Amino acid sequence: MLTKIIVGSFAQLIEISLWVLLLIAFIGGWVIKGFLMALFFLVIVFILEVMLFGGLLVLEDIRKSLKKIEKQKAM
Repeated sequence: MLTKIIVGSFAQLIEISLWVLLLIAFIGGWVIKGFLMALFFLVIVFILEVMLFGGLLVLEDIRKSLKKIEKQKAM
């Protein structure tokens, strides 16, 4: 039971943390040098997030797809 809750909330937790990281990067860039630096930090952090967490999110998407297929075959 607990493992299903953890696995189910894993994707939401990652998504929330990625949005927070983008927000922090934007604010940090704004504080350092203004709007253009904020956009630069936003793009750089987004690229890093894709490289670091993209695989995890793809695995989560595959898991959801398999769950749907499993549900269809059960009917």
